Amino acid sequence: MSALWDMELLRPYWLLALPVVLVLGILSARKARNLGAWESAVDPALMQAMRAMGRVVKGSGARNWWPVLAAGGVALALTGPALEVRNSKGFRNLDGIIVVFDMSRSMTQNAQFPEAVVATRTLAAVAGSRQIGLVVFANDAYLGSAMTSDSKALGSMMALLTPQTAPDEGSRPERGLALAREMLAKAEIKFADIVLVTDGGGIGADTVAEVRKAADAGMHVSALYVRSENGGNINAVRALAKAGGGAFAELTDPFPVADTLRDRVVTRLAETDYALIQWRDYGRYLLLLALVPLLMFFRGGRA
Repeated sequence: MSALWDMELLRPYWLLALPVVLVLGILSARKARNLGAWESAVDPALMQAMRAMGRVVKGSGARNWWPVLAAGGVALALTGPALEVRNSKGFRNLDGIIVVFDMSRSMTQNAQFPEAVVATRTLAAVAGSRQIGLVVFANDAYLGSAMTSDSKALGSMMALLTPQTAPDEGSRPERGLALAREMLAKAEIKFADIVLVTDGGGIGADTVAEVRKAADAGMHVSALYVRSENGGNINAVRALAKAGGGAFAELTDPFPVADTLRDRVVTRLAETDYALIQWRDYGRYLLLLALVPLLMFFRGGRA
């Protein structure tokens, strides 16, 4: 159990409000002791006569300190005094998605390349709580993004893809698929989807063999086809998706793949070896204590 001296402030900048509250309290108390604006509104001779008759009693200003104490208590509560919660268990999702994006010359010089990037960001958006990663390939495969649960960050990274991202010439989709399988194995993802975004260039026996390896490992390989000017190899891409047990879609209608990814989201969690840093905020209890000075302010009697 954490000791009191281990307490941390989650929002320490609220301490800056305490001097302001103190100054306002001093000004308010001084004004109360000096009768406020009455001294300037009443004729001086009349005020002196009333003092001589004992009809004017200066306030002590004590009553004005109750709201000041309440405001100070609220400021302290907002600083978020918290203690670390130890032995918190961490969990991670065993489901994952990897997008394998074709960055060969035929793709990057395709007029539909920007639309392909946007469609891939749509696929990332349906990941939900699943981990998602990115692989780009041309003649070789490259890690675009490690597995992450932040699909928005991956979507922003996709927007940075340019023809210079993979400068080598050629198209070897089997290398991209192999790197995706390796990433999923290292991340210990048990239930995975691989989405190949391609115009069909470079698909051969090695690509088919790699898709079958992924399917044998329990992974699903889907394909998003980007039509090229010469028509491309749509039948080969469709056959890959069928062999991988996934969905096939064209760039003009990517939702069959997106819907498949969304519908396949399941909740499979495993406890991790990483200790989570959690804090219990006790500011709410200070907020309750700040109500006590307000009750004193409203009680009857002269301050």
